[in-house]
Amino acid sequence: MPSFKSLYLATAAALIPLSAALDERTYPFQPPTDTDVRAPCPALNALANHGLLPRDGKGITMEILVAAAYKGFTIQGDSTQALGSLGFQTSTTGNPSTFNLDDLKQHSPHVLEHDGSMSRNDSYWGDNLSFNDQAWARTLASWGENEVITFAIAAAERNARFEYGAATNPEFDAVSANAASLLEYSLILSAFGDLVEGNGNATLIKYLFENERLPIELGWQPPTSNMTLAAAQAMAGQIAAVL
Repeated sequence: MPSFKSLYLATAAALIPLSAALDERTYPFQPPTDTDVRAPCPALNALANHGLLPRDGKGITMEILVAAAYKGFTIQGDSTQALGSLGFQTSTTGNPSTFNLDDLKQHSPHVLEHDGSMSRNDSYWGDNLSFNDQAWARTLASWGENEVITFAIAAAERNARFEYGAATNPEFDAVSANAASLLEYSLILSAFGDLVEGNGNATLIKYLFENERLPIELGWQPPTSNMTLAAAQAMAGQIAAVL
């Protein structure tokens, strides 16, 4: 019987036009060096690790961010501008029109980074920037053996994550984390599932988070239709409806 991976590869190859394909010869994966900086966001880190964003993670402009988000995830430019403008509020570069990826770890005042991450520690515990095995293990435990992450599964995992945070972190800020966590889920499900129905492919999502690498070698390609902020917000609302 064909494996899930082989079926996925065959389907992907049939559906993705060659002209739209990302390939690792053009955008090779390279892990960051000791002098490179990365964000508390695995998707942005993957873009940097493939050279779609500057590999050193530094001096990112809006133009660079918009181009990378479109090439890597087909996120519409005005949507990237709306979300990306928040990132520039955290800039430590001395130039308000640029930011470094590690600037995004800023926790207070709240801009983007938040408590209750799928794969990072809360700021209260110190390192809110690096991938955290325990946080990610809790996410995986909530997903269980499901190969498709539906709205209901996403909502249940989000609830478990927030309950854990409230029970263990005396400064847990659910208010700031709520909207951001839902929007993040909608973007993840859209990139690795369907732009309307969600249904994210768990294998692809795990690959992104655990490797900070686009799952090109698994046959994945960016969505063939633009991802928009309005659609992501609508999906976030659907996840919120089943919390």
